[in-house]
Amino acid sequence: MHPYAGGRIGLATIHAKERAIAPPFRRLMGADVVVAPNVDTDTLGTFSGEVPRPDALVETSLLKAELVFNTLDVDCAVASEGSYGPIDRLPFIPSGVEIMAFVDRRRGLRFVETLGTHRTNWRLQRFGQGDPRVPAVLKSMGFPQFGVFVICGSDPTRPIKGLTEVDEVVAAIDQEAARSEDGEAILISDMRAHLNPTRMKVLRALAWKLAKRLSSLCPRCGTPGFGHMHSRRGLPCEHCGEPTHWIDFEIDSCHACGFSESRPRADGRRAAPRSACRSCRP
Repeated sequence: MHPYAGGRIGLATIHAKERAIAPPFRRLMGADVVVAPNVDTDTLGTFSGEVPRPDALVETSLLKAELVFNTLDVDCAVASEGSYGPIDRLPFIPSGVEIMAFVDRRRGLRFVETLGTHRTNWRLQRFGQGDPRVPAVLKSMGFPQFGVFVICGSDPTRPIKGLTEVDEVVAAIDQEAARSEDGEAILISDMRAHLNPTRMKVLRALAWKLAKRLSSLCPRCGTPGFGHMHSRRGLPCEHCGEPTHWIDFEIDSCHACGFSESRPRADGRRAAPRSACRSCRP
C-alpha cells in the first residue's frame, strides 16, 4: 500500500484547482486532496497584478503550500503557481509555465514539478472609450466561459474583475479608458483557474506528472518520490567512440536515503551523431 493511501493532502487554492489536482492523487495513490480553509492565496500574488508575487515561481509555490499547515491538520500539502504572457523572442505567441509544489513535513520532503505550455488563451488588447470592437473581441476570447478583467492604461492597481456580461465589460472599459492618462483601457484574459478551462487542463496534466512522481517509491527505503534527479552526459560518438555532450544516462534518486540508480536514455539511442563530437567536427 502506498504511504499516502487513505490520507489527506491539503491544497492551497481559492480558485477551484481541486478539480484538476484531486483526481490524479486519488487514482495513483489513494489520497484525498482537500482544500485548506481560510487560506487567501491572493496574498502571494494575483494575475491581475495589484498584488505582486513575493518571489520567483518555485519559491512562491512552496510558500503557498506551507500556508496549508496554518489552517489544516495534515502532514502533506500541494499548491501551484503559474505565469502566462508573450514569449520574449516571439512577442505575438503567448505561452505559459505552471509550477506545482508538494511538501511532506513529516518526512522532510519537497518536490516541485514544472510544465511549460503553448496551450493558452492568454490575450491582451487595448481599447479607447466607445470602441465598437469590444463585443467581437470578447467573443473571440471565449467570454463568458473564459473570464476577462479590465485595467486602466495608466493605473494597474485597481483591476475590475468578476465580469459576466458583455455590457459590464464595455462599461468597465469605458470607465477605465476615461480615467486613464493615455485614454486607453486594457482587456486581459483572466488566468485564474476557475475562470479559465484551458489553464485548468494544463493544471490537470501537471497534477498527473506530480502524482506519478510521488507514486514511485524508493526501492531501498520505500519513500515516495523516487525518480529523475539529474543526467549524465557523455554519449559516445557513433564514429570515433569519444564521449560527447549528449546525455548518456538518466540518474534516479531518493530524497530520503540517497539511493540512486542509472538508466539508459528513454529514446534508446546508444550513440551521438558525428556532428555532436568535438573530435570529429571539422
